[in-house]
Amino acid sequence: MWSRLGVFVGTLFRIALLGLVLALAASMLRGRFGPEALWSGLSLGGLALAALSPPLAWLRARRGLRAAQEVRRLAERARLLSEADRHRAALTRNLARAVRRNDYGAVTSDKRPEALEEFFASVKLDFGLIDRTEASALVSERLAGRKREPRKPRFDPESLPEDGLAFEAWVAEALSGFGWTAQTTPGSGDQGLDVIARRNGKTLGVQCKLYRSPIGNRAVQEAHAGKAFHGVDAAAVLSNAAFTPSARALAEATGVKLFSPHDIPELYEKTFGGRRRSA
Repeated sequence: MWSRLGVFVGTLFRIALLGLVLALAASMLRGRFGPEALWSGLSLGGLALAALSPPLAWLRARRGLRAAQEVRRLAERARLLSEADRHRAALTRNLARAVRRNDYGAVTSDKRPEALEEFFASVKLDFGLIDRTEASALVSERLAGRKREPRKPRFDPESLPEDGLAFEAWVAEALSGFGWTAQTTPGSGDQGLDVIARRNGKTLGVQCKLYRSPIGNRAVQEAHAGKAFHGVDAAAVLSNAAFTPSARALAEATGVKLFSPHDIPELYEKTFGGRRRSA
């Protein structure tokens, strides 16, 4: 409100001052140079401009505010798309989990609007600049466009095997496709880690969980113990399922990373930081 008032008052002052200066100058020059009627007309024009300064200032201020609002709206759109790119893995995963199907493939629950609302709240989207319908459409189009981009050969984070052992081998193969040297650990003596992967001199131990229900504390505890046993630089739990709040809190305290299959292309950067290198 105060910014709008300030723009209006400033514009009003400038227009009124211009009109009064024009009227005064014309009055002073009347009868000295050129026809008197010309200066009389200019003087009246200046007075009229000063008199009309309030509506003129209102129109000018309104046009300027509209232009500024459009600039802010475009900037907020660009920020939203940037945030969607930055959180693409988590956003794609959460939207996929928001749709539940029964054993026959029919949708029984669709909570994608709630998942998007959580994302909008997390990035502090300004709904005064973008409404929810436009924001949802922008994010959906962005994710669909990114999904159509070429991926590494033979890697699809949503095409998972049927059982846990096959999932471990799938994770090791997927990591190998992104520059890691990865292998599964012996099933009877894994000591909390199912895959050991090496890249750029760093070693990551991964516990793989192919579950339908959320992953709890036990998986984090086992991964943390496996890190010490195997002497790896970092440990992670990678699952297609969500993680419970207590598991997330324990992971934060122990330094264990929590990932989904969608994180595999950027697993090195998300674990050890730094720019992504080509495989």
